[in-house]
Amino acid sequence: MGVWDEELDRSWQELVWRIEQEWQEEPVFTVSEINEYVRQMLHRDEFLQRVWIRGEISRWQVYQSGHAYFTLKDEQSQITGVMWRERLAYLEEMPKEGEKVRVLGSIRVTKKGGEFQIDAIKIVREIDKGFWWRKFEETKRKLEAEGLFAPERKRQIPTFPQRIGVITSPDGAAIRDIIRIVRQRHSGVEIVLFPSLVQGEDAPLSLVQAIKLANSLEVERLVGKIDVLIIGRGGGSIEDLWAFNEEIVVRAVAESRIPTISAVGHEIDFVLTDFAADERAPTPTAAAQRVVPDRQELLDKLRQLEIRLRQAVRNRLRQRREQLWRLSERRCFTDPLSLLGDFRQELDRVSIQIDALAQRQISLKRWKLLELSSRLAHCSPQAQLVRWRERLHRYNEALQTAVGLALNKCRRKLELMAGKLEALSPFAVLQRGYALVRDPITGKVLMRVGHFAVGQRAEVLLADGKLDVTVNEVMSNDEASDRATQ
Repeated sequence: MGVWDEELDRSWQELVWRIEQEWQEEPVFTVSEINEYVRQMLHRDEFLQRVWIRGEISRWQVYQSGHAYFTLKDEQSQITGVMWRERLAYLEEMPKEGEKVRVLGSIRVTKKGGEFQIDAIKIVREIDKGFWWRKFEETKRKLEAEGLFAPERKRQIPTFPQRIGVITSPDGAAIRDIIRIVRQRHSGVEIVLFPSLVQGEDAPLSLVQAIKLANSLEVERLVGKIDVLIIGRGGGSIEDLWAFNEEIVVRAVAESRIPTISAVGHEIDFVLTDFAADERAPTPTAAAQRVVPDRQELLDKLRQLEIRLRQAVRNRLRQRREQLWRLSERRCFTDPLSLLGDFRQELDRVSIQIDALAQRQISLKRWKLLELSSRLAHCSPQAQLVRWRERLHRYNEALQTAVGLALNKCRRKLELMAGKLEALSPFAVLQRGYALVRDPITGKVLMRVGHFAVGQRAEVLLADGKLDVTVNEVMSNDEASDRATQ
């Protein structure tokens, strides 16, 4: 046992003796005394001096001293831990936020803060990514499948916003950093704070209400239009930032009609609102720098642009002067008439050609006109009219002769056919003493005895009229012969 352990043992013995002496008098102890008592109890427990603990890494941070401080947690509890620089050097790879690990170490209570802590000797990474990481991935896959993170939903952040809405804790460092950056960069930009919880069980609902309030028409009527909305907070563990991974908060960010910037935690921290927002900023300070342009930088850029513009104008004027001088020295400006000599000669040559061509065309037209006049005189309309009248007279006589012959031929043929028709006509037979009997109703000719019945009416056609008769008796030729012989 070392000197330090001996001193601790003596202190422990003295503390126990004092407790035993003062127990009957209901002693009152200081916080440090109780803390020391608990420390000694844990120090004497051999089981807690070398124990494996499984949990999820959170708040892993390596200080400048080389010592690492972290939190080890599960679904219900957590314990802080420390790994000294000498032991940290033997780790093959630094643990990452959300990883599930097994830690070998001793349990102790810090002397000053009285914090329950594990002094880590060894850290072993397990395959499981941890409860919070799995929940993060599940929610991300679900919302990504619904299209909440689609690039086409992203909107452009205004370049020169006049009014910025900030959703964060009014007591946090984030709002102070944003105000400081905005005032430094452009004091004319207005900041509207929508207070909200950013950690704990009530934080998701508080964030959703703040987002809805920022998008409400009532706020626009009272304070004016919000050009851009910054939603965020400072750094922390994954459970501290978990409110920004809740589904209702992510949906509210995606549904915001105001362009949004998600600025949660540090640069290495990622939450689901980063994917749903129109842009992600690594920190609230970076979000303020992204949204508000630096007034001095803008003025410097304007001065630089002015200088460049003036220089460009001077260079352009100089180039144009030189170009104008070179042009003014050309022959077309010093002796412009000399350039017309070739054109004048060409014009004269073309004029002569045009005159010759015109004379030749006129001669051809005159000769053709004389020829046509001669042909016109030879073909006088009066002579042509006489010839056509004679020809028309001959055609008329021939046509009349042909029509007379055709009419005579048709007339003879008609008389012949009329004679044949008259010979075949039953009425012509009637002229020779015959009669035609038919049914008075249907007009059907009755040619057989079988067509008649006693008492039947019949119509008898004669050459000069008709008779309406009634049949009293019907006899066939055989019956008439038999009667005649009798």
